[in-house]
Amino acid sequence: MTDTGAMHPHDGWWDTLSAPVQDLIDELLCAGRMIAAIVLLRGDDGLRPRPALYEAQDLLAERRAELDRQGRLPPEPPPLTTEQLLEKAVAITAPVAAIEALWDGDTQGWFVELAAIVRRPGPNHDRFDAVTLTALRHGGDIRLFNGQVPPWPEARRATEQGRALAQHLGVPFHFTSPDTPDVDLPRWWNTQPT
Repeated sequence: MTDTGAMHPHDGWWDTLSAPVQDLIDELLCAGRMIAAIVLLRGDDGLRPRPALYEAQDLLAERRAELDRQGRLPPEPPPLTTEQLLEKAVAITAPVAAIEALWDGDTQGWFVELAAIVRRPGPNHDRFDAVTLTALRHGGDIRLFNGQVPPWPEARRATEQGRALAQHLGVPFHFTSPDTPDVDLPRWWNTQPT
């Protein structure tokens, strides 16, 4: 422990947890269920003081990295090819109006979602809806701190694949901010006349 009482991965916090809790956390992390693992870690009585939300996330990110070093995490599936994405887009029954790439994030960091915008009412617009085709991620936010990004390889891939899909379908491609992650950007449907 440091003088502030904060836990750090090298402090031996893992050893203070009971074996059943350790096993369950590992199981959750191997299944990609970081939020459930955070809830379990923060609720366990073995840690004093209880870690704050971001501290728990950092501790479990380090544990997940350890599981990865041990070869215990399942391999990430390969990204979908442009042909596979085209098959998914063509199978959509509603008329496709555009292909859109947009940033989103979770406890692991930023990723780019590639979606087909279709002509039907949706939860975010009265005339259009989004059908997710894939999510592209090439690592977590640690890349920000070690200078690996920008450029963002997931944004580059989303742009290449999105343009190819849009060209094949004869619709526009939209990506408001390929160079800078941001979730508060206008969507394609915001550019359309009412």
